[in-house]
Amino acid sequence: MSTMVYPRDEKLSQEDIISNTKVVMQGLEALKNEHNSILHSLLETISCLKKDEEANLVHEKSNLIRKSVEMIELGLGEAQVPAGGEGAAGEEEEREQLEGEGEREREWREGGRERERERLEGGS
Repeated sequence: MSTMVYPRDEKLSQEDIISNTKVVMQGLEALKNEHNSILHSLLETISCLKKDEEANLVHEKSNLIRKSVEMIELGLGEAQVPAGGEGAAGEEEEREQLEGEGEREREWREGGRERERERLEGGS
């Protein structure tokens, strides 16, 4: 990924800001997907572990990844504000897409919580 450096005296146009914001958003989306994949793997690992100490370590890691995903999502939300300067045409489609992604993520998290609850109830 390239880094854009602008002289301090040069002002960015609105198009440049929107373009740069989109690049950042794409990077954040990729990072979020990677973190969600790691989190999913950690949750699967928890369900396979027998020792409490190992499970606690994986729980810690999964909590850190969850917090990281939340921060990435916050960054994505903030990045959408400048990108919104394009006009209303794509906003509705983008909003629907984000709502769909959020719903799928909530369902995935609920499934993980339910599996963990079942595992814990079965182990007690």
